[in-house]
Amino acid sequence: MSRIPAGIKIGVLFCAGIGLYLITAWAVLAGLLALAVALLLWMREPARRLARPVGGLLIIITVVVIMTGLTIGWQPGVIAGLRLTTLCLLAYAITLSTPFAQFLELFERVLAPTARIGLNPARISLALSLTVRFIPTLRATYDQIREAQYARGLHRSPLALLVPLIIRALQSAEQISEAIDARAYDTTPNRGAK
Repeated sequence: MSRIPAGIKIGVLFCAGIGLYLITAWAVLAGLLALAVALLLWMREPARRLARPVGGLLIIITVVVIMTGLTIGWQPGVIAGLRLTTLCLLAYAITLSTPFAQFLELFERVLAPTARIGLNPARISLALSLTVRFIPTLRATYDQIREAQYARGLHRSPLALLVPLIIRALQSAEQISEAIDARAYDTTPNRGAK
């Protein structure tokens, strides 16, 4: 799956998202979910690496199913859960099988028309890619701070968690910007700019 271009994979994911919401039979959706699980297992990722993101995803989807079931009905709730789980597992499989550089190139190609109005597609692409890449790092930082504050007995104080998290996030952002500047990334003027 890693040999398939990122654009095709994103296009398939987009079509799958539309198709899943056109299907109303829960048995068909359950079959598609089984295919998504098989695809994710085909990635041959360690179970430990899959446990945290998939576990968190299942907790959120369970809440969605319960809330939908209590407000609209249990059948729509189950159908919503099947759709969300299938789509998220497909997206995760694509993320695992696509190198960061391919996402960067894809974003740049998609955003190429923005050069006509004076924007820089390469910079926008880099910003989007860094944002996507920065989320897991921020999560790991959050977990480290939470464990440290729990050991100090400060786990009930939101400020004791948020202040160090914000400071570390800003420090990381500054380090990244300094690294980009040091490499003189994209110093040429925009072609679309006047």
